Amino acid sequence: MVVLVTNDDGYKTEGLHTLYRAAKKVFGPEVMVVSPDKLQSSSGMSFTFHKPLRVEKITYNGMPCYTVSGTPADCVFMSIYHLFKRKVSMVLSGINEGMNAGLETVYSSGTISAAMFAAISEIPSIAFSKNLSPEMDQNQIDKSMNDSYENVVKILKSIKTKGFPKNIDMININLPLKISKETEIKIVKTDKRVFDDVVIKKKDPNGRDYYWLYGTLRKDLDKNADLYNLFDGKITVTPIKLSTVEETHLKTLSNIFT
Repeated sequence: MVVLVTNDDGYKTEGLHTLYRAAKKVFGPEVMVVSPDKLQSSSGMSFTFHKPLRVEKITYNGMPCYTVSGTPADCVFMSIYHLFKRKVSMVLSGINEGMNAGLETVYSSGTISAAMFAAISEIPSIAFSKNLSPEMDQNQIDKSMNDSYENVVKILKSIKTKGFPKNIDMININLPLKISKETEIKIVKTDKRVFDDVVIKKKDPNGRDYYWLYGTLRKDLDKNADLYNLFDGKITVTPIKLSTVEETHLKTLSNIFT
């Protein structure tokens, strides 16, 4: 069986290498890496059906890896149905350069979507993301990822020892900016909104309008949800179920359409 490691930031990032090293320490030779060949951030669960994909087997900085000319969901699709012939037993996605907390980022994130497609394929999956500061340069980002290594090992050992929970489709984990062996793990729900969203209108040198989608972080955060606790310096662990339909929802619609 294969423990698959993937991400949405590409195969060269320290986050992927940190997760790979942690997975290797816990699961041993079962670990395989399949990553996009370039940045695919915020790609969501997008699949490449309109053009062919290229797959290359490489070694980068000592890490054996398959690179795919597509999205994170493509990487998981290729892994399950071609590269490893349905032998994938778990998917680990990340460590993403930036948090994935709150529904806005959860449903747009390529990192989350890789894990989510695995869950749809009935494979246990975990997404890892790291809260970072906009002022950090790449060396600082790489160090921050390395600082998270022992915590990721601890989390994966718990999953290996106790087993993946039967009634949860996937797990979303966010690591705080400052982290140590003593950092608390907090089990929380997902906040609904992350940003106060805006559209910024500008003009190009030819006088034509163009637009940037942008948002500033909200301040009124739910103290029982992931964003507040992540910013409070905790490792947040959030269970995610793919189906949000409950029996009460079915009855409500039944009253309307019958």
